[in-house]
Amino acid sequence: MAMSELIDDVLHYLNASPTAFHAAANARRRLLAAGFTCLSEGDRWSLAAGGKYVVERNGSALIAFRLPAQWSAAAGFRLLTAHTDSPGLKVKLPGSADAANLLMVPVEVYGGAILGTWLDRPLGLAGRAVWATPGGLEVRLFSLDEPLAVIPNLALHLNRDVNQGFAYNPRQHLSACLGKASPADLRHRLDDAVGCPAEAPARYELFLYEQTPARLGGLHRDLLTGPRLDNLTSCHAAVAALIAPPAAGLTATPAAGVAFLADHEEVGSVSAQGANSAFLRDVLHRVVLASGGDGEDCLRVLAGSRLLSLDSAHAVHPSYLDKYDSAGTPVIGGGVAIKTNVSQRYCTNALSAERFAATCRQAGIPCQSFTNRADMPCGSTIGPACAALLGLEGLDIGTPILAMHSIRETAGVQDHLALAAAATVFLTS
Repeated sequence: MAMSELIDDVLHYLNASPTAFHAAANARRRLLAAGFTCLSEGDRWSLAAGGKYVVERNGSALIAFRLPAQWSAAAGFRLLTAHTDSPGLKVKLPGSADAANLLMVPVEVYGGAILGTWLDRPLGLAGRAVWATPGGLEVRLFSLDEPLAVIPNLALHLNRDVNQGFAYNPRQHLSACLGKASPADLRHRLDDAVGCPAEAPARYELFLYEQTPARLGGLHRDLLTGPRLDNLTSCHAAVAALIAPPAAGLTATPAAGVAFLADHEEVGSVSAQGANSAFLRDVLHRVVLASGGDGEDCLRVLAGSRLLSLDSAHAVHPSYLDKYDSAGTPVIGGGVAIKTNVSQRYCTNALSAERFAATCRQAGIPCQSFTNRADMPCGSTIGPACAALLGLEGLDIGTPILAMHSIRETAGVQDHLALAAAATVFLTS
């Protein structure tokens, strides 16, 4: 895929994926279009040499893998990991009520969102609907892509100290306003959107999302600004790498390529579809067994495997230089950031870092480094959990971004190109 096409494609992916459900569904569609075959966890797997497969869990996480024409346990896996969820506001439909002649819908904060960025913006509604049918359950994704809601600030005249810092209480201050309507009106609008029959009321997992689409910015259109860059840009790069042919000038490795898009990273990864589950480990074991291996081979394959965890990194912010170390701070436009932390918030070590950096140097992919200030707590990602559960060498990298966990984040166009190229090269290393 050409560079301009890749950037157009990531913009489309961001704008089409307002929730983790949509992010996983859109990734699956891209994989199927590239010749991957869907597997069910409940079926016995029969895998073909050179085959390409994808398996989902909960509709919000997936694992895709491609097998080489000839594969041995010693060759192992090359694993790319990312996560489909982003910080946001989940709607609590049962609490919807009329207040001061307006329909107000309470929310629950998902993850570590910068709450103030969600106010005074046009917000859409998206999520998943589930209802009972005579044959089982009907599940549908939906997105009401219009400005249905707004979370209004209190006027400055009534909150004079707001610019000196104001703590938003999620229960008191973040309810979404949907105009002069009733809770029944909202329910009917949702049911109509998903096609739910009146006799079988749907149960919803519903989120607010930013209406303004992701787009390019800057004088030279070298900035990528939009919602959910953390971590859908990494999901996009992982899928693009798995679909892509081997990078020019590199020989395809006999290793099997894998992309794991996990859910619930922003709330700790402890779920059946999160990185702290058995999902990835069990799928890898099943791949070995379905390829003719045994229990011993399952362990031998992992011993020869490596993991690359993709998640956004903090870029240095020119207006807050005191928040960063003078060294080990990535900049917008400087390439992929290799993330390290002594407390194992990242799984990188010297071996994995130099192995990756050498491969990138050979391919002409720019790299930089990220370490947190020693007197500030460090965020984490799914790399350490996956590396620990599988017992293999891992590395955490990411695209440097500004305003991480804001409703809109900013990255560099060239850095996303570098991330996708690095992921592609890793699969053939």
